[in-house]
Amino acid sequence: MKKLLYPKLAWQNLKNNHITYFPYLLTCSVSVAMYYIMQSIALNGGLAQVPGAAVALTIFFLGTGIVGIFCIALVFWTNSFLIKRRKKELGLYCVLGMERKHIAAMLLWETLYTAIICLALGLGAGMLLSKLLFLGLLYMMNISTPIAFGIEPAAMLITAVLFGAIFLCTTAYNLFHVRLVSPVELLHGGNMGEKEPRASWLLVVVGVTSLGWGYYTAATVNQPLNALLLFFAAVLCVILGTFCLFTAGSIAILKFLRRRTKFYYQPGHFISVSGMLYRMKQNAAGLAAICILFTMVLVTVSTTVCLYMGQNDMLRSLYPMDIRGTVSLENGQEIANVYQAVENAVQGSGSRVEQQYAWRACGSGHTVRLDETGELQADNTSVHRAQMIGVEDYNLAFGTSFTLAENEVMLWGVDDEFFPKTLTVAGHTFHVLPLKGLAQEVGQFYSTYGEYIMVVSSYKQAASLMEEFSGIQSSSPKVNLFLDVSGSPAQQQRACQSLVEDTPNGMPFGVSCRAQASESWYSLYGSFLFLGVYLGIMFMMATVLIIYYKQISEGYDDHGRFVILQNVGMSRQEVKNTINKQILLVFFLPLFMAAVHMLFAFNIVANILTVFSMTNRGLFAACCVGIFVVFSLVYLLVYKLTSSSYYRLVRTAV
Repeated sequence: MKKLLYPKLAWQNLKNNHITYFPYLLTCSVSVAMYYIMQSIALNGGLAQVPGAAVALTIFFLGTGIVGIFCIALVFWTNSFLIKRRKKELGLYCVLGMERKHIAAMLLWETLYTAIICLALGLGAGMLLSKLLFLGLLYMMNISTPIAFGIEPAAMLITAVLFGAIFLCTTAYNLFHVRLVSPVELLHGGNMGEKEPRASWLLVVVGVTSLGWGYYTAATVNQPLNALLLFFAAVLCVILGTFCLFTAGSIAILKFLRRRTKFYYQPGHFISVSGMLYRMKQNAAGLAAICILFTMVLVTVSTTVCLYMGQNDMLRSLYPMDIRGTVSLENGQEIANVYQAVENAVQGSGSRVEQQYAWRACGSGHTVRLDETGELQADNTSVHRAQMIGVEDYNLAFGTSFTLAENEVMLWGVDDEFFPKTLTVAGHTFHVLPLKGLAQEVGQFYSTYGEYIMVVSSYKQAASLMEEFSGIQSSSPKVNLFLDVSGSPAQQQRACQSLVEDTPNGMPFGVSCRAQASESWYSLYGSFLFLGVYLGIMFMMATVLIIYYKQISEGYDDHGRFVILQNVGMSRQEVKNTINKQILLVFFLPLFMAAVHMLFAFNIVANILTVFSMTNRGLFAACCVGIFVVFSLVYLLVYKLTSSSYYRLVRTAV
């Protein structure tokens, strides 16, 4: 009979504490479902056979790790809230005569019930939704080939083992926590308030400094490579600054308001300020976490949506024509032979050349920058490179008839704002022709890469200058090739293959085509979008949970306080107004700060996107605004729902 007592008592506890346990069970079940879905996609054998999907599988294997870590943190956080709320109940069991081993047995049964319910619901929901989400993934990746997708036993086993270990660890944490304190401390644990916090000016200074440096770095970085290196440092500083300022800054502001007697000694202000001041440590941590999580939602979802929506433009900028590549001229081959070889190879594949451009180009070999004096200098922090072309190749490619003296150059660059009157390369100074648009035709083929294009009097001069500038002896001439061919994407791929296999000796081609690149391209950005939205939903779920548990916790704490306030003379309407002020401040301060974080992060994230060839900042800005509006509406819905829960807990007072 005694053995049946603990299972019954554990089940009764779950039912009696449904207000706090239901969100916990829902969170664990959703976490199980999301982790299983990610694992089932990563372990799908059919996806591995799709051309271009290998990179997607790599992303999903990394994604399972991120989702797993996030699930561990989320379950532990919600469990810590539950054990805090149940201290009084556990203390009462001790007072009534239950020994700690009996409480341990009861908690073990509660964990067993929780694990069974969450794994059953989570795996069931995961198996039901995985097929639908997998079809959505295939749509995002532009894969029309039918791929078998079913229940993955390995994914089920991995998920069950992971969450079984998580539940065992949370049980061990609860038992250890209960063992350390006395029954009296447990009995009063749920009612223990905070002492009046001190305003730490050291934290204020650290917070302002960290946030200021993070904002300054994010707003001023201009080079994509620097943006990649500094992004995580800036993120860590912003997180540190947010927590410090929400903690110390909010306390300092509340104490400042309390010192203003005309403001403070009014019923509504007195209750709001004093109530928030005495629990601001706990409030600040929750508000800062909500702010950071909401910012993560904005950054993650807006960047992946931007990459997905702009992938066609990026593909067009990387491949301005159907086929691009290089050709090495060996054994005395001339550039005119390239045109003929291309015609023959493409015709042999069953297509025809619609348009082609070819020219010999001498590259800088490393990244460069053009300083204010017009001197070309090596710079490993830049993303720009330099290409030098002889005017005879330029004329042949674009049907022009320009002539240049040895001290003249036509210059084109992505940065149209700065074009010097003179250009210095390896100590040689050239007069830049005022009609810089003369080189505009060739510039369209290099716009994505940020190249500086220089057209000089001859190919011989170009090779000599670049050899002197880079310190690398030139080898066989390299020809840059761009062409459009007729036919379907499959025919274009055959033409590309023919260029590699069916061209004369002494003219090795290295080419790629837009049609072939698009397969891996759509796979990459489709999987990015799927994972971004997936993580965004998880971050939003964590935000909702923090808000909900915060409201529930404060509702229990405020219940008795508002009863007392009403008994000493505050009207029902005054109490409601006080509640509204607290809730509005708690909810909308993180939302406002998340918008500020995103505003300052815009520049550094936009620079990082250029590494992926996304240079359309207007599209990124539109995505940021759209995602902010959508998730703000979700946030407002959460506000309404959690506010209702808070009102229900304190309604006997008001």
